[in-house]
Amino acid sequence: MRIIRVQLEGPDAEPGRVQAADVARLIVGVERAIARAAYIVLGKPWRGTGRHSQAIESAARLRFVGVEKGSFVEVLALPDATAPTEDELPIAVADLSSMAFDRLLEAIVAGGSDTDPELAAAVAGMAAELGIGERNTSVVLTSDAEPVASAPRRAVIDVGVRRRMQELSSRTPSSRDQTLIGMLVEADFEGHTARLRLADGTAVTVNFSADLADEIQEALRSRASFEGAVRYHPKTSEAISVELRAVIRATQLALDAEAFWQTRTFSELQAVQGASGRVLPTDLAILDLTDEERTSFLSELAE
Repeated sequence: MRIIRVQLEGPDAEPGRVQAADVARLIVGVERAIARAAYIVLGKPWRGTGRHSQAIESAARLRFVGVEKGSFVEVLALPDATAPTEDELPIAVADLSSMAFDRLLEAIVAGGSDTDPELAAAVAGMAAELGIGERNTSVVLTSDAEPVASAPRRAVIDVGVRRRMQELSSRTPSSRDQTLIGMLVEADFEGHTARLRLADGTAVTVNFSADLADEIQEALRSRASFEGAVRYHPKTSEAISVELRAVIRATQLALDAEAFWQTRTFSELQAVQGASGRVLPTDLAILDLTDEERTSFLSELAE
């Protein structure tokens, strides 16, 4: 079990004077930031829902251990090795939580231009909710455990960090090479743009060159893969546009379109498939029974 400390500093940051709401904001703010960092560890954009969201929520769930004397210090515990792990998750929840916390400390200390905008937004949001630079001076995050790689053991969120994280969170959307799968619902061949509808309903703008116009025409109203440089929204991390390089048409099975849309009753389907819908017990394969046991079983079933 890895113990971390979250210390609130300021004139009124001590038991008996600290605002009760700030006590809760400390925990919620750190949990939110760890969740963002966990997505980074897994190499996935922040969505908040979907695959792995439950495991990431578990990785960010802190346990309250106690309060230390002096300025207000909450002693919290990250998930331990007994925390259940999602089968498809490539890392145990406890390890993911620890690595995410180290990534959070690293982002606060370094705060460079390569800081993830969503993680920066989480840190800036926590600082704003706690009034850092206003009613409180700073938040100090520490851990006694050996960190992953060369991550720091201590990070301070003061007014300078708050401002820097606010700037990083509002920077232009990031971009990376990726393949999006969806259906083109419309295209403007003069402006060389199209609208791609993803499986979750998200609309993405497709920018294509003139030499890809024929492929766009063929892909309209059909499911395909679209390769290119994908740009993401800085707040939601959702794909907003793609500079297209290639279209990969989906391979579909042959299907009678008219038959697909016909509504048939169960009896009609039985007639088409030549099925009676009845199963005779004597036709069942009961391979491990003796003849006597089989006869007895069928007799009991008949009654």
